[in-house]
Amino acid sequence: MSSASPSSHSSRSAPAAEVVRTPAWIATMLALVGVLTFLYAALFQYCFTQWLKPDYSHGFLVPFFAAYLAWHWRAWAPERVRWPEPWGLAFIAAGGSLFVLAGALNIAKEWLQGLSLVINVCGAVLLLGGWKALKWLWPAAAFLLFMFPLPYKVEHRFGWELQKIASVASEYVLQTIGYATYREGIVLTVRDHTLRVEEACSGLSMLLTFAALATGMAILVKRPALDRVLILVSAVPVAVLSNVLRIALTGVLYNEAGKELGDRVFHDFAGWMMMPLALLVLWGELKLLDWVLVDEGGRASREDMVKTNAALGPAYLIMTALPPEKGGTAAPPKPAAQPASKGAR
Repeated sequence: MSSASPSSHSSRSAPAAEVVRTPAWIATMLALVGVLTFLYAALFQYCFTQWLKPDYSHGFLVPFFAAYLAWHWRAWAPERVRWPEPWGLAFIAAGGSLFVLAGALNIAKEWLQGLSLVINVCGAVLLLGGWKALKWLWPAAAFLLFMFPLPYKVEHRFGWELQKIASVASEYVLQTIGYATYREGIVLTVRDHTLRVEEACSGLSMLLTFAALATGMAILVKRPALDRVLILVSAVPVAVLSNVLRIALTGVLYNEAGKELGDRVFHDFAGWMMMPLALLVLWGELKLLDWVLVDEGGRASREDMVKTNAALGPAYLIMTALPPEKGGTAAPPKPAAQPASKGAR
């Protein structure tokens, strides 16, 4: 593998700031940026129109959060850069092939081309920065997938299933709190008012937004792997629950305050409140995990427990069930060994 500097010895000792300023590195970077911008300009124009819709409004924030991820993990950035890394060309070839294939077959075109962009970005990073640079930046690049709309068939299928779930659950909630509710398909009759759970009210936008939010939180929080998995999985029930509460609240307002106020809360205020509600639920989930998944610390032998109990009392056993950082008490130091007498053998 060749290096950017004239000799291999100088490339090993040169700082990254000096390596990336070589004319060949800069020319390669500008060429890659230019080609990717030209190829994906039409895709981003399409995505921009989708971001103006409620289902994908979070797309505007995705690039900024991806940039924050790269900055947050800047300590992983390589101190030395050796390039070019030939495997980067393999990534770029795979991404380019996927881009062409998605355009030719026109099957899930936009999403697959978005995936090809992520692959090409990873290939460019690998080519210009090596494997350490890719290890640093690939999570930020992968997060860019949340920018791109889902394939139509996937979106329609999920949307319909979410409509049915939201209708059934909202009927149950309204009946539980004392409102006579009758459901026919996705149409709810709440006393004298009719509430139709339209496709736009399916909760798909909440699900996509919560999924992006949960993924970002799972990446950033310093938690065990199990906690991160639970945060990711919780995106679906949190989105469904939030949408059900939104529909149930609308049914209540229809009867208590009139249809005009109910529509205003349903379409305007409730939409703005979904994100804070999701953040609150995820924060509560983290607190619940702290309470349920307790770190027990190290295990003592039976003899040590008997000695500690005899010396310090049962209350000490409860305190030592937790490590010091969780509020417990550190174990007392062991007594120093008594020196052996001169006559002992």
